[in-house]
Amino acid sequence: MSRLHDHLNFALPAIFGLCVLGATVDGQAQISKRDDAVGRLLNEWYRDGTAAGLASITYENRDGQHSPLNTSLYPQIQVFEHSSTSGNATGPAAQLRLGPTVGNCSMASPATAGGSLPRVYMMGSGGGNFLMMQYLANNLFVYPEHQDHDIGANGVGGYGDLYPVNTPCCLISQGSSYSDQPFVQAVLSTIAAFPRETQRVLIQKRLLMPTVQSILRQNSRSLTKPADYLTGAAHPVVFDSAMLNEEAMVKMAQGMTPDLIPPLVQVEVVEESDPKAGSQIFEAPNLVSHRLVDSRVSIARVFRGSMDEYGMVIDLGKSADIMGRTVKTTVQVLQGDPRLVRIDRSGSGSYMRLRVRWQPPIITRTGIRSHRVDIGVFASSGTSISAPAIISFYMLPNERRFYNERGRLAEIDYRAPNPDIGLPASDRDLRWLRVMLAATLSGDGLRSRLMEKLLNEEQRKVIQTAWMPLDRRYQALSAPGVKPDEAAKTALEKDLAMALAKPLSSKDQISLKMALEIVFSRAASFTDLYLSFRKEIDKLASASSKKTAVEDLRREVQRLIDLGVLIEQASGTLSTVSAPEKLTAADQHYLRSLNLTVMSQALFPEALERAAAPAWVDPRLTTPKPWRDVFRYDETSGALLGWVRYQAGRTHFFDASGKLLPDGPKHPEKAVEVKYRSNMQGLLEWK
Repeated sequence: MSRLHDHLNFALPAIFGLCVLGATVDGQAQISKRDDAVGRLLNEWYRDGTAAGLASITYENRDGQHSPLNTSLYPQIQVFEHSSTSGNATGPAAQLRLGPTVGNCSMASPATAGGSLPRVYMMGSGGGNFLMMQYLANNLFVYPEHQDHDIGANGVGGYGDLYPVNTPCCLISQGSSYSDQPFVQAVLSTIAAFPRETQRVLIQKRLLMPTVQSILRQNSRSLTKPADYLTGAAHPVVFDSAMLNEEAMVKMAQGMTPDLIPPLVQVEVVEESDPKAGSQIFEAPNLVSHRLVDSRVSIARVFRGSMDEYGMVIDLGKSADIMGRTVKTTVQVLQGDPRLVRIDRSGSGSYMRLRVRWQPPIITRTGIRSHRVDIGVFASSGTSISAPAIISFYMLPNERRFYNERGRLAEIDYRAPNPDIGLPASDRDLRWLRVMLAATLSGDGLRSRLMEKLLNEEQRKVIQTAWMPLDRRYQALSAPGVKPDEAAKTALEKDLAMALAKPLSSKDQISLKMALEIVFSRAASFTDLYLSFRKEIDKLASASSKKTAVEDLRREVQRLIDLGVLIEQASGTLSTVSAPEKLTAADQHYLRSLNLTVMSQALFPEALERAAAPAWVDPRLTTPKPWRDVFRYDETSGALLGWVRYQAGRTHFFDASGKLLPDGPKHPEKAVEVKYRSNMQGLLEWK
């Protein structure tokens, strides 16, 4: 993929600059030269006079023909020709096209250097609104996610789901270069299949792309029944081409008469609870607003601040149907824990009250870690249903929050660790052989003693029995002097995946893979692992195959000392500040982060691949903070009194307004203002 060096600023003059295409009606008697079921259907319908074709549609490529549509397959389509002097021929579109336009741009930067083009829009000033304007001007572009939506964490395998916004205004394809092409073709085929009058009305009313999005999502292969359209299965932030059902899409389009055109759902924020700078939110002044997007079909917020919940009042009353029919709106949680989302529509009129609490990341159905909550709003006319408007809340990956017994915020870790254990992402990854070996090691060493605690003898024998023949084949393939045999390696990977999928035993009712995941997760939960076996673990770290193991371990221990979780005696003995029987959920979180480093760098370095750095977060969204805040409440009323900040081995008291109490909470009269700024290391500091 090419790298996009310049992040665009979507200012209003660029948004409203229209480019006149001057498309003419093409007399071609053939929509497509594709010799497949879809191509044959399109041409048959066109000859019958029931399909509109592509004479009114323009295709635009914006990656310098890096991933071009084979336009010879679509003889009717108009091709947008960039002027040699325009200077705006590549990268994300910054101007609306006057005519109906389908386009693509297979360009991106690395995940840590700006990311994919949709993420450029999401972070750019006015980018989200520009996407909406494209969407409602019959323009739709497809962009690959590249490195922004992959299994893994902190660059080991991938970075997880880095999108802070889920929007219907563009299509994001899973993969890198050329992964956009199946979607470009499916969108064009769908548009071509509409009956002539339907296509004319869709273009005239600027509903072409919302209708295409509704059709694409309703016909996803990830849906098992029609009701699934109102679930996250139909509305991922990134689409996998394997889930495309192009033939079903064109058939639905062909059967759509004007009276079946879906309504357009629209949303508008009327009121919301913004965090207060200095008392609820601490950030450098140059960050993008936490209000990432405010458009008629997409609303997105970054969940910054120490509020218990983020509240909104949203007007759904502008949703409409072109036939004038009564529109019914439905609101559904598409991604996230629905128990932490409250949707209240009990009031009069078209207003909805929405309350969203912070929640930890989820692992999606595709195995990708995501920090975003998505709420879909749908409009139905009784005969058809719209594409969604989506309201997104993005939880910062480097924050971890804890709540007390009253449900009030108890603590925030502002520089949370990478939560990944480090197990292989793919079932065909031969590193699983090392994981299986690690789980069945025998002897009196710490590793084998740990596994004996977590697996009984019968379970270990089952894993060993599965491992031995696979490992023999692997050793034979990787022996010195043996020529690479791709066919044999592929067969081994397939058999490994099958072995991992088999039940561990008739008693356990879980797969071998799931058993291994549970075992390593439980190992990370032993709160006394490092404290009880420090000498043995330090010795293993010194002999580790990971060259940075000793330093990584030392850094994590020091972090917990700085945060007031651990204390080191003069003798060098480590212990928790809280007594073992009084460890909070937050204490256990910090100790687990230490254990993850212990496991990947010292105990099982050959089996676990994990970045020991804090969880990576886009620096445009927040400035990492090297502290934790523990909140103080009045015991009787429950009112917030302030918080205690643990940083660099020291404690600092703040009142509820965010002022520093240099002499502690008993002397509130000495409170002083605090200012925040980022330092040379990219961390937030206060004075």
